[in-house]
Amino acid sequence: MDGGRREKRSPMRFVVLLSNKEKTVAAECENFSDNGARVRTTQPWKQDTRVLVKSSLGELLAGARVVYCRTLPDGAFEVGLEVLVRTQAWVTR
Repeated sequence: MDGGRREKRSPMRFVVLLSNKEKTVAAECENFSDNGARVRTTQPWKQDTRVLVKSSLGELLAGARVVYCRTLPDGAFEVGLEVLVRTQAWVTR
């Protein structure tokens, strides 16, 4: 295997809300595919945390798992998400 992505990611950016039982945080979705997303947020997230991802317009909704959280030079965080359960809108977007 070449180590590349299994599917193409969309570079479209939009605001999402990440939430779990403890907090809800606004984040910028930097790219996404049917099976994952990368978001930028001001709050760190622990690996393996289960989150609900909802677009600010309410049309995209997915249950996801935090795969990684990296601190960026400007103090923000880059969070990789694995989509576990999603609505049809997430798939066709």
